[in-house]
Amino acid sequence: MWQRIDKEIRTMPWGVWALAALMVFGLSVAFYRLFAGLGTTTNLNDGYPWGLWIGFDLFVVAFSGGAFTLAAIVYVLQMHEFHPAVRPTVLTGLVGYGSVLVILVMDLGRWDRFYHFILFPNINSALFEVSWCILLYTLVLISEFSPVVCQKFGWERLGCFMKKIALPLVIVGVTLSTLHQSSLGSLFVVMSERLHPLWYTPFIPVMFFVSSVAAGLAMVIGGATVSRWVFKRTLSRNLVAELGWFLPWVLGFYLIMKIGELLAAGELGLLAANNYYSLLFLAELAIGVVAPLILFSFAAVRRNRNWALFGAILVLLGVFINRFSVTWWALKPIDGYFYFPSWQEIAIQVGVLSGAVLVYTLVGRYLPLFEGTVDVARAERIAQRSPTPQPAGD
Repeated sequence: MWQRIDKEIRTMPWGVWALAALMVFGLSVAFYRLFAGLGTTTNLNDGYPWGLWIGFDLFVVAFSGGAFTLAAIVYVLQMHEFHPAVRPTVLTGLVGYGSVLVILVMDLGRWDRFYHFILFPNINSALFEVSWCILLYTLVLISEFSPVVCQKFGWERLGCFMKKIALPLVIVGVTLSTLHQSSLGSLFVVMSERLHPLWYTPFIPVMFFVSSVAAGLAMVIGGATVSRWVFKRTLSRNLVAELGWFLPWVLGFYLIMKIGELLAAGELGLLAANNYYSLLFLAELAIGVVAPLILFSFAAVRRNRNWALFGAILVLLGVFINRFSVTWWALKPIDGYFYFPSWQEIAIQVGVLSGAVLVYTLVGRYLPLFEGTVDVARAERIAQRSPTPQPAGD
């Protein structure tokens, strides 16, 4: 056994060790933050109570939406051809929500009272609903992922039971995701005096939900190409193309909502202001909505792995800009207050993200995560023997 462990350590890619080092450093800074307090370790203030951490949390929650989106497609809509993508996507959601929970604890002034929302419910707070939904949905993701662990360790009875209750779990998970993806937007409905009109709208909860669906689909599409490089396993080109087919419809609906709301509010003229806010808003739409909408409208782009990855990155970048805009960049400044994250905030954030990537990498290396996906090496060998070679990965 020890020889096998020694061999595994020696053959571990250098990138894994780099991720582990960043994670350990970030966690050490995190322990310091817990005992030193927010005021000592962060640059948050009364003018900017939310900064880097909450912006990243909102972004991570959005792209982790691929788990509930894909689960709904496979189990509710009965489109079982997408089933090979379920396990990797559920793991993405699980590590994403796990990192969100860690950062939320970091962002609490009294982190030692993180459980108080359970004991002292404030039913008038949107954060109360968000906290419960994120906690419960994380438990649902653990349950959905448990068959992978059961298969690895031979726990057949438990694995069979978890597969039997998969549909009820998915229904509960989709419901919880729909609630908290939109409720995260509700946090900004009360910020009408602070959030710039280009982003502020009573419909921001709906926009958060729709953009999370787009981000989730983009994450699955992009992840298929990344896993092809890292794990030599991927989704077939046809499945990636079919997932890409959904994106123009989702992005088109989102674009109509964004422009339609500005028209209804009489604020469309703000786009022509040629100032910081108008340029930021136009960049968000151009990069994250219009460009990928056009790209994924072409079948040739959807079937090309590199172009599909590029389009997926654009969608995720657009959601990234949106989430950081509403939490930081698009807030009207207050005299005497300025915010830029401290090195401790950056170190903790990098450490948490490195830990999430490390966990995903190790699970993908040692657990049957990619069951049903295409073995790239095998596909390449078949293509080389074929009289009419086919593109590897199909």
